[in-house]
Amino acid sequence: PATLPLALRLLIEGGAVHAAMAAMVVVFALALSVAAYNVARSLERAIRLQLELSRRTADLSLANTRLEAEISERRAAEDQLRQAQKMEALGQLTGGIAHDFNNLLTVVIGHIELAQQWLPNQAQAGAMLGSALVAAERGARLTQGLLAFARRQRLDPKPIDVPAIVDRVRELLRQTIGPGIRLVIEAEDALGPAEADPNQLELSILNLALNARDAMPDGGTLMIRSERRSVGPAERRELPPGDYVVVAISDTGSGMDKDTLARAFEPFFTTKEAGRGSGLGLSMVQGFAAQSGGAVQIDSALGRGTTVAIWLPRAHGAASERGAPEPTDISEEHAPARILVCDDDRGVLSLVGTVLRDVGYTVWEADDPATALHILEERAPIDLLLTDYAMPTMNGDALIKRASHYQPGIRALLMTGHADALRKGGIAGIPLLKKPFKIGQLTERVSRVLASPAEVRAALHSS
Repeated sequence: PATLPLALRLLIEGGAVHAAMAAMVVVFALALSVAAYNVARSLERAIRLQLELSRRTADLSLANTRLEAEISERRAAEDQLRQAQKMEALGQLTGGIAHDFNNLLTVVIGHIELAQQWLPNQAQAGAMLGSALVAAERGARLTQGLLAFARRQRLDPKPIDVPAIVDRVRELLRQTIGPGIRLVIEAEDALGPAEADPNQLELSILNLALNARDAMPDGGTLMIRSERRSVGPAERRELPPGDYVVVAISDTGSGMDKDTLARAFEPFFTTKEAGRGSGLGLSMVQGFAAQSGGAVQIDSALGRGTTVAIWLPRAHGAASERGAPEPTDISEEHAPARILVCDDDRGVLSLVGTVLRDVGYTVWEADDPATALHILEERAPIDLLLTDYAMPTMNGDALIKRASHYQPGIRALLMTGHADALRKGGIAGIPLLKKPFKIGQLTERVSRVLASPAEVRAALHSS
């Protein structure tokens, strides 16, 4: 546009040369305008492309961020799955080991007790047998710990008064932790009962107290505090919403670093020197809490001690404690009875048969279900069928059902150390004797089942 006045002046002045120059000026002006327009259009397109490129780059960056997050989540999920599969495989292996180990311990403990009674006047032999019995009982507790870790033990949950449980083990705790550690026990008012197995809670508290003692070699303070806590819908995803009783065991010891804390619940992991711990303490506590419908939480750091909190569901009923019956002595006389014992483990079979004959029962032994059924068919009536649960050709439940065809209403007692049967609490309506057992427990249980009328025998199953 700035060239137009020049073109007009050339036209006014006239002449061919001036006219030609004016035309050239106009053409030049038009060319410049077109060029400027094209440049503006190109610049506009370039800006649009740049904006689109920036937008796509941002979208790609966001997509990449999401993809990285999804990859991280997937890796975490895969790690959790592998861990769960490893724990499940270890749990199955534990269950199988516990079954065989319980059979072995039943034979060892039973024969040690028999030897103690047959050698009452030999002090040296008695002391040696006493040491062997203590070791065997430690093996039995180790098996319980394995089953607790695998969540395959039989629990007897009931409404319990947690402060009363803690008070019951107070003196044992003092003896366990020693005089250099101050014991402080506190409980919140109006705590209410928890739903849990009292024996397993006692064992868990003792295990955690031992860990605390070892973390305070130069002394310190061990505190056990019971309090009521609630979980809302958006809290603690590992626990369902509801009311809980929390038992927190705290120490002022050395604490754990991050690596130790990350592995604290791993079975057989321990920072103690060889021979001072099995590494099952925390994993057993975790298994017990999870099987009870609760959880375990650890708070620890180097130099500031450790707190282990056991979360247990709060019970709706009133707390009640049912005392265990006192085992009867093997020398106690019993009413005559005919008992059929079936167990595929020859050691257990021989021990049980010997014990029951010594107290006056008539006993037949069968090392497989087929032999037991043959004896039942030939020797009926039988007052009691005492059978193992896990046997190769037929389990104890099936044997009892088959036996009832030969003798309807036959009394039965199931003895087992098998993890699946213990996890389910046995078979409905059939009393259970858990391996390994002492001979007093065996005779007491047999006596109770024999004395029970048919309509109450099922109730013995839960006792």
